Amino acid sequence: MSRYISPVLYILLMLVGCAAFISIAGVRVGLFEPLTGFSLLRQSVFAALILSALAALSMFACRKECNVSSQRFFGLVLIVSLVYSFMWIVFYAERCNLPDINDITTDTVTPPAFLNVNFLRKSNENGLSYNPKWGPIQKANYPGVKPITTTKSIDVTYQKALDLVKERGWQLNAFYPEVGIIEATARTPIFGFRDDVVIRVAEVDGEVRVDMRSCSRVGSGDFGMNARRIEHYMADLNANLNSRPMDRVHYLK
Repeated sequence: MSRYISPVLYILLMLVGCAAFISIAGVRVGLFEPLTGFSLLRQSVFAALILSALAALSMFACRKECNVSSQRFFGLVLIVSLVYSFMWIVFYAERCNLPDINDITTDTVTPPAFLNVNFLRKSNENGLSYNPKWGPIQKANYPGVKPITTTKSIDVTYQKALDLVKERGWQLNAFYPEVGIIEATARTPIFGFRDDVVIRVAEVDGEVRVDMRSCSRVGSGDFGMNARRIEHYMADLNANLNSRPMDRVHYLK
């Protein structure tokens, strides 16, 4: 029996692998939208769980056969499919308790406003009006999302903020030094979901304050991605503003 089951399991394993590859690669090369790729990946996880069950049943059904190679193959299929499915299940489980919000800002009272992104978003994508009800939710779940202040001049601060956006590889949509606004679009690492970013550099009470806002184009939640983006960007910008010229050494590769 095992000689008939093995080819079937092999084909199913290859199909799951192809679905996983296409779900990510297809988005990255622009064949379909990130939501479509995410849906395909989710289906591949379900398929991997079913494949795990089939592999386990095959091992049980063929346990009396003296075909060691088939038993090893069934075990390999079981391990590979379980590792793949549980990897994504754990990834989701770690983020499922995060709030269902997709617009994060360091200033929840007067968030930085987008100027050009309004013309880039499609009609079926999320709007850019900030929901004030999200402020308390954000503060409770993402306390590290805060603005930074500096005694450096506004011109120096703005230039370092702009340089850091370029270093990140974000798509620069617009920048207005005269009003201290920078607009860009970042993409998530795996599926390439587009999140729009606006940075505001302004003088407040004798200091220069930098605020940032990051919001997703699609989806009701963001799995904490916008908050992490802001926290990492602000930490690096703060380090750049406070570092001396010799503190940062760049090596040629």
